[in-house]
Amino acid sequence: MSLDRIRLASLHDKVISADQAAEFIQDGMTVGMSGFTRAGEAKAVPQALVHRAKANPLKITLITGASLGNDLDKQLTEAGVLARRLPFQVDNTLRRAINNGEVMFIDQHLSETVEQMRNLQLKRPDVAVIEAIAITEDGGIIPTTSVGNSASFAIFAEKVIVEINTSLSEAFEGLHDIYIPTYRPTRQPIPLTKVDERIGTTAIQIDPAKIVGIVFNDTADSPSTVTLPDDETQGIANHLIA
Repeated sequence: MSLDRIRLASLHDKVISADQAAEFIQDGMTVGMSGFTRAGEAKAVPQALVHRAKANPLKITLITGASLGNDLDKQLTEAGVLARRLPFQVDNTLRRAINNGEVMFIDQHLSETVEQMRNLQLKRPDVAVIEAIAITEDGGIIPTTSVGNSASFAIFAEKVIVEINTSLSEAFEGLHDIYIPTYRPTRQPIPLTKVDERIGTTAIQIDPAKIVGIVFNDTADSPSTVTLPDDETQGIANHLIA
């Protein structure tokens, strides 16, 4: 544990275990979790949720930016945690559960999720679980290897759990440009006119009072592996590429 990654000293007493953090997630809740194309997903809290569900079953609606890594969708499905899932997933176990009618799934364009949440067409998260490099002096959450919907989840959620991943360098700070558009119908064009412009912030800005727990983890992302072609996929490729 490295408290120097929590630069707002008043949050030091929010450090808890993953099991304690998972207790904030109750049956029937909607959870917004960081993670986009197997990068930057919260890792410790969903694992704790899986372990808890084996003894105390619960079901949640899980919303992310895109797919999760570290077999989290598989584990959550096998533990019976998922009632609903959106907007995207690539896990075979979860796919079978969706096709069997065991998990409800919304397969939507990734840009629509937060837009519908913003307009109250989707329920806003009860709890957001966001992986971070660090927490700034004013309570901002510095994301790790993805942003996706994380900023909006943290803004809209009633409670926020931050997972600080110490396996990643604090040099990630400054990489992100987090921009939140205004509401329709007064939304303006995105004010980006040069490649070196910054139009947003390097951290997710929220009221630090919403942070109910901080968990440390050191688990790395699990990037996708490229599968070699088989006869079927090679045949498809031969039709497309002369």
